[in-house]
Parts: sequence; structure tokens; C-alpha cells
Amino acid sequence: MKYILSIILFFLLAGSLTAQNKQDQVIFKAMQDEMQRSKDQLMLPGMQKPYYLSYTLGRTHQFEVVGALGGVVNFYESPWSAVGGVQMFLGDYDHNNDINYICASIQAGMPEEADYDVIRRNFWLGSDAMYKWSLQAGAMKDAYLKANPKTAEELAVKDQQKVDAVTRIEEPKTAYTIDRAKLEKIVEELSAIFKDYKDIYDSSVAITGQEMEVYKSTTDGVVLKEPLRYASLVASAYVMTEDGVRIDDAFSVLVARPDDLPSLDELKKGVKAFADNLIKLKNAPAITEYYAGPVLFEDGACSSVFISNFLKRGALFAYRKPDTDRAQPMKTLDARLGMKIVDNRISIKNYSSLDKYNGVPLLGAYNIDAEGVVPAKEMTLVENGIFKSMLNGCTPTLYAPQSTGSSRFLLSSRNGMFSTAPGTIHIEVEKGTKPEKMKSALIKAAKEEGLKYAYIVRSLAGKASRIYRVDLDGKETQVRFGDVSGLTLINLKRMLNISSKENVSNYILNGQLLSSLIYPSSILIENIEINKSDVKKDKEQVLTFPLQR
Repeated sequence: MKYILSIILFFLLAGSLTAQNKQDQVIFKAMQDEMQRSKDQLMLPGMQKPYYLSYTLGRTHQFEVVGALGGVVNFYESPWSAVGGVQMFLGDYDHNNDINYICASIQAGMPEEADYDVIRRNFWLGSDAMYKWSLQAGAMKDAYLKANPKTAEELAVKDQQKVDAVTRIEEPKTAYTIDRAKLEKIVEELSAIFKDYKDIYDSSVAITGQEMEVYKSTTDGVVLKEPLRYASLVASAYVMTEDGVRIDDAFSVLVARPDDLPSLDELKKGVKAFADNLIKLKNAPAITEYYAGPVLFEDGACSSVFISNFLKRGALFAYRKPDTDRAQPMKTLDARLGMKIVDNRISIKNYSSLDKYNGVPLLGAYNIDAEGVVPAKEMTLVENGIFKSMLNGCTPTLYAPQSTGSSRFLLSSRNGMFSTAPGTIHIEVEKGTKPEKMKSALIKAAKEEGLKYAYIVRSLAGKASRIYRVDLDGKETQVRFGDVSGLTLINLKRMLNISSKENVSNYILNGQLLSSLIYPSSILIENIEINKSDVKKDKEQVLTFPLQR
């Protein structure tokens, strides 16, 4: 009977792959053949066999073009390269050797071109190494649990969720084109803008990008192929203040493909505004006194507040404490499920497959996660301020026992590493304030506290933060070197005002995960502290900057 089922499964899978190119067929067949051999035969005498195996192969193509002061200083385009990864669990779904409850994977080198024998050999080497590591991890975990017994409630939580078999082969809908001449023209013209700014140093404009194909096959019957791609334009530079402090800053644009970059005229406006703002920041007076009171956070600063408080493990992402003494304690929101965690005008939703909002493409869109779970298209995490649920992968926790399909492949890892992450987070506001009234509300709050001025923060970027002192008559003065503190969930539970206008942005969460955010354009929070920063002076250049000759 087992033999017959294997034959049926083979033909079902073969049928799903026949429409794919030869490369895909070679990769998947090599994966599955070696995986079956490892599942059947990989066992040392007296030791456990693996009950779960996952093979992943990532193929990547990258490029970079850099310009400075109107000239191209570097162009690089890599050939396609591949790396594999092996994930393995011993024991069973109730209790396995997973000790840290993150994606533990051993890397396996792969050939540039799909070669059946080489792929099998390298997965064999990776499986051997992963099996030996898994035995050690399992022994350490058992020793820890013997010394630190779990409660009955904790013991009822499985170590891994079994996933239903699924085959999903996704191909990009559009071509990823690297037009060298066009990209070089962009960096030449954008970097030339800095020739007019003799007080800006080390300026450059870089366009980088990556297209990636991730193949995955597991013993749960998950067969995936998923494309990951992005292109990023970054203009960076620094200035020196009169008192000898260096301020580094950057302007960036993130899109799915190089062809999706804004027009050259629009990019020029953005880079020129960046350069002008850097000069203004250089010449701005430094903050000299302590402030405590209402602060209006706008645009990028507003998104930073939400990301730092909600979009991390232990907040809206489920967290399971590792079974090891080496784990650092982490504060989590688990116990606050069903309770208020943010202003009751706010609800927070996660969208998985939504690919556009108000005309803006959303890079966080996806249809199936890295573990083969199809997520709900929409999921409410916070409703009218009340914490309802968390995003999670296939590692159950006490408060999030089921996967929400939120395991996402990392951009920088071709060996199948993944992490819990959103698609698009939407921070919705009920009965928000018109954006043009937010500044008036700030001034009113400052007057009520008997303050002579208040602050608007438009970006949080260390020494490059854009902070503005607002007099009671509405006049704004840009200042620099302010430490902004008090941005915790406690401050977000009762906000003075929240803008009804929404911003939409794409970003790379933790530098690893493509995500999108829809959020109110500004929030007014009371009891925020701003104090002068303890900044250190930098050494001056030995020679004068050539543009200052």
C-alpha cells in the first residue's frame, strides 16, 4: 500500500512540474530523491531518525551601480549563483530537537547550473552535518528540560505544527531588467547634483538590487518555488558642523524592479531636497535644554514609532522562549491578549496578498509562506486598541498555537532561512483628526501645560534626526542633536490626536524582509522627553575638500 501511495504521489508531483522548465524539474527531482533517501536511511545505531526534512535552494542574481559627483565609479552584475540549505528535526511533532525555536539550517553549496548529481551530493553532505548537529541539540534540550521542567500547560504545546501537503510554483509576472546604460545615466545625473554643495562630503548615489528564486521541498509534502526581488536607490552623504560633529544621512527609494524607479525628474527633486535638508541640519542650532511635553511625530518618524513598538518578536510577532540557559530574557505582550495595548481609535490588520493600496504597489504581498502555509488575506491583530492575535509560523506558542502563514524568506539568505514577519501592516484610525489641524493641536497642548514651545519630529535617525522647535505662534525652527525618549507602548495607549490621513511605504524589515506599512501620517503624543545629545567631535580632514578649493 505504501508503495502504491508513493507511485501516486510521484505522478501527481510530476504532473504539477511538467509545465515547468527543465531547470526546475532537475532541482526538484534531486531534492526529493535525496530527501527520501535521507528519511529512509539517515540514522546512527541506537539514535533517532529524522521525522522532518526540508531542503531549500536559492538562486540569486545581483547588481550594483554607484556614482559620485557626476561619474560612475562602480558597476557590478553577478552571474546567477546558488546555495542550498538543510533543516531537520528528530523526535516528533510533539517533542523534537528544536532548541532555539528559530529556523536552524545548515548551508550547502550548490552548482551554478542545475546538475542533478551535484545537487544530490551537496544535500547529502548537508544532511549528514545537520543530522549530527541535531543529535547534539536534542541532547542539550533534553538535559535543559530535565533541569527545568515545564508546566502542564506548557507541555501541551507542540514543538512543531504539521503542514498540509501543497505544491505552489510561482513565477514573476514581469521581467527583471538590468539596463546598464539607463542605470548609469541615473546615478551620473543624480550624483552630479552634489557638485553644487561644497559643504557636503563623500556623496554618492547607488542603485542596487536582487532577483532571487527560492525552491523548497519538505517531507510534509510542501513543494514551493517563490520569486523574491527588489531594487533600491540610496543617496548618501555627510556634513560637518562648525563645532566639528559629523552628521551622516541618506535618502532612499525601494521598488520591486529597476524599471519601477520613479522618473529621473522626480528622483532629482528627491535628491536635491535631501541635499538642501542636510545643509539646513548642518546649520541648525543644537538643542541645549531638557524638554518634557507633547510631541508631534510626522511621516518617517511616525512609521518608526509604530515599527519599533509593534513589528518585532514578542509584540505582534509570537515568541517562544528557547530551551536553553543561554537565552536572554525578553519582554513580550503575550499575557496582554484581550487587553488594551494602544489608543482605542486604532486597529491593526495584516494583509498577505494585497499588492496595491491607493495606487502604491505593496512589496510585502505574498500568497504562501516559507513553510507552505497559505495565510488569510486579512487578519485583525488589534481591534479598537484591544490586542486580539499575533502573527506566527509553525512553531506553536502558548498564546499562538497555530501558524498564521507568517514565515517569510530572508532576502540575504539563500539557504532557506526564514522569520516571522508581516505582509502589509495597516494601522487604521477611527475618527482621526484632519492633518492640517494636527499642528494646532500640538500648540494647544503645549499652552495647556504652560510650555513656551513644543516639538515636531519628522524623522528619527540618530544625529540626522529632523527635529523642529515650534513656538506658540506656530513658527518652526529646525534644531539638531536631540535625544528623543519615551516612545513606549505606554505612551501610545492614549494619544492626544491621530491624523486621518494615511501614508503608504515599502521597507525592508530588520534589513532582511520585504514588508509594507499603511499608517497615519502623524500622531500627537504627550509626555515625551527630548534632551541634548552627547555627541562627540570628529577629526577634521587633513586636506581641504576639492570642491572647496
